[in-house]
Amino acid sequence: MKRSLTAQCIAGLGLGILAGILLPRLRPDAVASSLGVAESAIRIWTNALRLIVTPLVVTQLFVAISPHRASKGDAARFGVGIPLVFFGLLVFTMAVAMLVTAGILASPLIPQLAFSDFDTARAIAQVASATGPASAASRMDDLIPPNLVAAAARPEAILGLMLFTLAFALAARRLAPELQQVLETASRAVRDTLFVLIEWLLRLAPLLVFALGLRSSVNSGLAIGQLLVVYMLLEMVVLLFCTAALYPVTVWGGRVPLGRFARAVFPAQVTAATSRSSLATVPVLLREADARLGIPSKISALVIPLGGATLKLSRAVSSPVKLLFLAHFLGLSLSPGQFVVFCLTIILLSPATPGVPSIMSGARSLPAFVAVGIAPEYVILFGSTTAILDVFLTVLNATGYLSATALLSRLLSPRVSPAQPAPSTAESGG
Repeated sequence: MKRSLTAQCIAGLGLGILAGILLPRLRPDAVASSLGVAESAIRIWTNALRLIVTPLVVTQLFVAISPHRASKGDAARFGVGIPLVFFGLLVFTMAVAMLVTAGILASPLIPQLAFSDFDTARAIAQVASATGPASAASRMDDLIPPNLVAAAARPEAILGLMLFTLAFALAARRLAPELQQVLETASRAVRDTLFVLIEWLLRLAPLLVFALGLRSSVNSGLAIGQLLVVYMLLEMVVLLFCTAALYPVTVWGGRVPLGRFARAVFPAQVTAATSRSSLATVPVLLREADARLGIPSKISALVIPLGGATLKLSRAVSSPVKLLFLAHFLGLSLSPGQFVVFCLTIILLSPATPGVPSIMSGARSLPAFVAVGIAPEYVILFGSTTAILDVFLTVLNATGYLSATALLSRLLSPRVSPAQPAPSTAESGG
């Protein structure tokens, strides 16, 4: 009997880690070439998936709001339900992160360390200052792109493409019915073809996980200070805890069986871990929402891409963890009012976080940290760990997109149970 995708990916990860541990000892001369092959495989697979993101988002969104499906009532419910669920998930995740972080910092597990590497912190701050937040004009171009072809090549401009697709679908309502049908049929054909491509790519996921395990185990010797190691371990634990907390929320609020949700979100989590791009998980999530959870496409086609563009639970976790950690080791006492202002600022900033792999973070949220008394060089110093933590941050985001979709499906379509998946050959993927 064919093994499930989950078992194959776990086996691939284990074999990759084992190969990464043994290779430097048995064949040190082959380490460089093996890492090159692994990096190339990961890059090719990730780029192939990213090619699918834009056309799938556009066609799926058009089909979902085509004149034959959409109604004024749907638009009104979406306009209220989506911000409500997104905001609720951000607040919930942030609260969980702060409670878990405060509990760990108060335990004897955290050693007594001190900030001593000021020169390194300031050097990193100077580097980061050269790549600060985007200008207001740049953000407007992302929202209303002047060139659709150029915008399609920029993941951070996906929100602008979605707005154009919404306007295009509304304009299509004024066409003759036969022309409307042609547009919808063409969009549906492109969408279904892209789903087939996604299924082919997912069959290669175990090989990609093997390459990821090989790369991470060979490169485990990281030249960073003990303080950064403690911070990274703390945030990893908090991120895993917050990701796990989304499961009972989805089961209870979305009326989705735990096993079915876990199987539906796992391929996207694998994609998140290999690509470190939450936008790259959008095609996989669209496929699984339909094939495994049976969520109406008019909901998933809007919520998942919009989540990929604006819902960043990772920011709701990483910023509070960083604040509490820095305040703990700097000996700062923060008032409840400062906490509230900081959290609201981070929530408002979270939609501006691009869903692409990060090398360094902290520039956008610097004012929020400085406002509560944290020196900017410390914020940038810990932002340098983003490239390492990005796997966990992206997995949290991807899980949040599907969780939000299940919750909104229950909220917006109470008579349609998301627990009954539509028949699909994708079910054999594991």
